[in-house]
Amino acid sequence: MKLTFPRLGNSHIYGRLLFREIGIDIVIPPPNSAEGLERGAAFSPEDICLPFKIMLDNLMSAWEMGADTAIMPATMGPCRLGEYGELLSVTLGNNGCNYHWILLDSVSAIGIKELVGRLKSIVSESPCSYRCIYMAIIRTYRLVTLLEKLESIAAVKNAYEKNDHLAQRVLRQCHHTLEKANSLEAAIEIVRKSINKLDGIKENKESKPLKLLLTGDIFTLIDKFANHHIENSLMSMGVAFEKNISIGWWIRSTILNPFGGIIADKKRNPYMPYRIGGYAKETVSDALKWKRRGYDGIVQLFPAGCMPEIVAKSVFEGLSQKEGIPILSVIYDEMGGNVGYLTRIEAFTDMLLRKRDR
Repeated sequence: MKLTFPRLGNSHIYGRLLFREIGIDIVIPPPNSAEGLERGAAFSPEDICLPFKIMLDNLMSAWEMGADTAIMPATMGPCRLGEYGELLSVTLGNNGCNYHWILLDSVSAIGIKELVGRLKSIVSESPCSYRCIYMAIIRTYRLVTLLEKLESIAAVKNAYEKNDHLAQRVLRQCHHTLEKANSLEAAIEIVRKSINKLDGIKENKESKPLKLLLTGDIFTLIDKFANHHIENSLMSMGVAFEKNISIGWWIRSTILNPFGGIIADKKRNPYMPYRIGGYAKETVSDALKWKRRGYDGIVQLFPAGCMPEIVAKSVFEGLSQKEGIPILSVIYDEMGGNVGYLTRIEAFTDMLLRKRDR
């Protein structure tokens, strides 16, 4: 068995280190690129959303590199991700990539016993004991939480620092060093040192940067290629931002706290009282915290054709009028040009600055 999985954000860092630690062969697809997206789009069904096209190329590339077993996250509909496993299987099979599939679905869909069984099948060929595997998973989750903490600190610290973009450079250097890390312990130490560097950056107390919330589709939020490196753009503009949906959040809500979604459904959300698939409910719930969190505006990111986020966007139109909060929806497709997206974001931040000054 030689495992692979779609490349999403920092997942390749976590996966490479975890499976190396427990002695399982892993194939990491090449970084997401315009060429890969073009190939994925060529073999994808018409009108399918951007993440599918990227994932299809990831898995085609991994098959060509020797992978035979694919780990695939899933979710309940009407988000198309719930159908990705079957659709990818058919599409790849038609092109000679006959994977064995391990789907990681929500507990509410398959039950906790079935989910545990699927997780065990991932490590079934490991020479390590269950205790060693468990400890490696714990260290991997520790790395996930630390790296996301580093990224969230840098996203705010960058806007207040005296030295231009030092936080951004620390973050970039950390990611570069992690690509070469040989163990989970070494990776954790790299991130800890980077957090200490951020803590030592002097802040300009008189700075009053804009503060934005990034929300929307989980894939587009996490993957830098899919969102055209929007976080780097915002940091270069000196804008502070927060992002609550991440790989760590997905692990907590799907595996560590599988009933969290059920509890969240009971919480009052007058703009979206029911769960409609994907994470649209979380998108709207995040936006409702804008006054308490002090956001100047909200940026919603999602791929063209994303059904849950399209509904959330229509809810945002009413929310913007009633609550008076500026909301920008940025919709990504397979077009590779970055200028149009960047121009819209710059215009949005300029508008927010003028509004605040008045």
